[in-house]
Amino acid sequence: MNETSRFNVSYCTDPIFKLNVLKRVSNEKCDICWMAENNPIRYGEFVEKTYNTNRKLRLHYFCLLSGTYIAQNGSTKVGITGFKIRDVINSYAEYREKLCFYCRHPSAPIECAQPGCGRRFHYICGYNNACLTQFTGQFLSYCHQHLPAQYRALVDTKDRECDICFTALPQATEADFNPLAIVRTRCDSECPDGLLHRECVQRFAYTSGYNFKCPLCWNKKFRVHAAESGIFIPERESAWEREPGAFKDLHKRKCTADACALANSRSATDVSQMVGCKVCGGQLMHKVCCGVFNPNDYLCSVCKDESFVNLL
Repeated sequence: MNETSRFNVSYCTDPIFKLNVLKRVSNEKCDICWMAENNPIRYGEFVEKTYNTNRKLRLHYFCLLSGTYIAQNGSTKVGITGFKIRDVINSYAEYREKLCFYCRHPSAPIECAQPGCGRRFHYICGYNNACLTQFTGQFLSYCHQHLPAQYRALVDTKDRECDICFTALPQATEADFNPLAIVRTRCDSECPDGLLHRECVQRFAYTSGYNFKCPLCWNKKFRVHAAESGIFIPERESAWEREPGAFKDLHKRKCTADACALANSRSATDVSQMVGCKVCGGQLMHKVCCGVFNPNDYLCSVCKDESFVNLL
């Protein structure tokens, strides 16, 4: 982990792709969309690439993947995961002066794939305005008015919970309905008709990697539907397979904190006092040992320090 004091920014450095991954909110702006928002689950990792000795290129990873006119001409380890620095910079000419349909600000790199539409938008604005980028095939994007037919029907969420996090789903109306906020399962006739928060599915995809499948029926065909629904599925091993001894905690029920606050108490092995990582469920700790105000926010060291290479 490398640290830099400029703007009090913390970076995680990936040695294979030679990238810095911005881990904290800062004043740094994406060189593609000119926005500074940092939310890896929504917009992809905020990465920084140094080139020509001291020049830097910073961008949201999903801005890079979704940019309509950004070519990927290199091998996986060239530039930024196959996107040559020169091609990224040359792409500015295609969208720098284009205004986003939603925020009316320039540098909108995405063009709606619907013939004759021509609307441009930023990935972030698209995410917040029911637009779709499909992370499969040609990585096509659609504005809110030209979504594929299967995403236009109003989903009844009354008295329904997300089948991943088990919290109540928002009640949608025609006026405020975002068809992409909820991902449906329905893989085949044997799959329950599940409803999932989009962010829960994306977090699940980051964790599962190659093993990503429907959380209800475990059908891997769900990958295609999820990618077409705007979920980025990384090509990597699952988090629980990358963590040494990932399953031992499930059997020993032992707190993994370096200095367990309850080590010598009767509560040392009390499962009701323990929580697992909210992403992978590993590295069990007592609620008082996990170091966060809300135990539901606890991330293990593996998931907290994910490097960019592990998201591919």
